[in-house]
Amino acid sequence: MNRYPFCLFRIPENGGRVLWEITNTCNYHCSYCIFSSETIKYENELTTDEVKRTIKELKENNFTYIKFTGGEPFTRKDMTEILKYATELGFDMDISTNASLITKDIAKELKNMNFPMVHVSLDGADKNTHEFVRGKNTFERTLRGIKYLTHNNIYIRIGTVIYKQNEDNLEDIVRLAIELKADEIIFSFMEAVGRLDGDETIISKKTIDTVRNEIDKLALKYEKQIHVKYSFTENKVCKAEECCPAVKKFLYINNLGQVSPCTWIVANNSEYQSNLTLKYNTFREIINSEPIQNYLKYIEENQIKGCPVNRRK
Repeated sequence: MNRYPFCLFRIPENGGRVLWEITNTCNYHCSYCIFSSETIKYENELTTDEVKRTIKELKENNFTYIKFTGGEPFTRKDMTEILKYATELGFDMDISTNASLITKDIAKELKNMNFPMVHVSLDGADKNTHEFVRGKNTFERTLRGIKYLTHNNIYIRIGTVIYKQNEDNLEDIVRLAIELKADEIIFSFMEAVGRLDGDETIISKKTIDTVRNEIDKLALKYEKQIHVKYSFTENKVCKAEECCPAVKKFLYINNLGQVSPCTWIVANNSEYQSNLTLKYNTFREIINSEPIQNYLKYIEENQIKGCPVNRRK
């Protein structure tokens, strides 16, 4: 049973989960990027050795799942080395990518380490719809990367963000995912955060119930060909124990090694992001630092149940 149905992120029953923005460098320029990633090389990002040290410390502190994201993780030349190290330590993992930098060799390396899942962002069933938010000359590169991965029998989850230009074409996207031999497709709503902060021009106005019903029908229709899912955050009535799992069972690490309870929390309350960084400080020093401990006090003293961030209704 999921103890945290209100949480956008899947929380493991045993151990904890880390969402790690391993770099903020990206070769795309998506209009809705929550991290406002750029093509530039950012200074002071963690080195290979610093990343490995952090992975080891996470393991020692009972974190069991890492989701690597960016930016585009594969702009790092050491990305497969990092994944191999985390695999050797026994982490469950997945990685989010636009797949454009996936080569035949990278796909083979992932296959050889039995990498569990690659999440690929695909926001349209055709070039125009996808590139409307992801930029020119991105559609075919993403499809090429997906094909390299599926050719090596790597589990692929397509992630599609629903917005005005694609909200009426969800079935077409499912069909494309099937054609690409993906194993799963998951839909979420675009939010007016990050690079889109406060701009709702292209945000879908469809209700969660309307879209959920449509996706449920697609899931039933195509159940023998692909898993069709959705991830929508909603405010739900919570049991006494259902408080935000952040810090104890969930953490967000940004590209500079700063730690915060959650991406959504730090977007609204930057005071809960650590001033210390994993480049220069240990994991325990950061967890015990004032910004992180202040968040735990806030949750406890105010008896906050469910997700503390008010999002889409």
